[in-house]
Amino acid sequence: MRKYILILLILGQAPISFAQNPEDETGLKTLLKADIGLQGIGVTFEPRLGKKMTMDLSAGAGGGYSVWEGGIEYEINIFQPAFYFSITPKFFYNRQKRMKAGKVSQSNAGNYIGLRLKYATPSVAPNDALRETFLVNLHWGLQRALGKHWTLNAHAGAGYAQDIPSSFGTLYPALDVKFSYNLFVSKR
Repeated sequence: MRKYILILLILGQAPISFAQNPEDETGLKTLLKADIGLQGIGVTFEPRLGKKMTMDLSAGAGGGYSVWEGGIEYEINIFQPAFYFSITPKFFYNRQKRMKAGKVSQSNAGNYIGLRLKYATPSVAPNDALRETFLVNLHWGLQRALGKHWTLNAHAGAGYAQDIPSSFGTLYPALDVKFSYNLFVSKR
């Protein structure tokens, strides 16, 4: 387990090394958000890394995973949650075009390509089906402002999930939708 957490931390820091000059016209902001969605309830810190990049650093409680050779199952039980930690660098590719077209750009609204690295604990209650899992996926996503304080974030892609204790792994379709309430938005 320690090796997977170390991998998450190292890979999460890599985009910072390549961050661009923060003075730009794309208007990306640093956000702190409370989330609710398919992965559960949590909090996300989304620092701005440059002209076109941010990174979601998320933690929370939600469903757990059962992974076996050739299959994966996600189960939500609010009385027996699993905890998750994820790092998602996001490269926004259309913010300037959106701004020139007069579309809403607050809350880092735009389309992006992302890479999610996620660690999920076993369920807090004894449940042999939900186990310690490491997931990685590459996805296309969109982030949209819903009013002044709310954000919709959705993505679709493909990934690989591994059951850590048994080393079973499988490919899976990566789908996620979450609504976030912006607790903090940086001035720049």
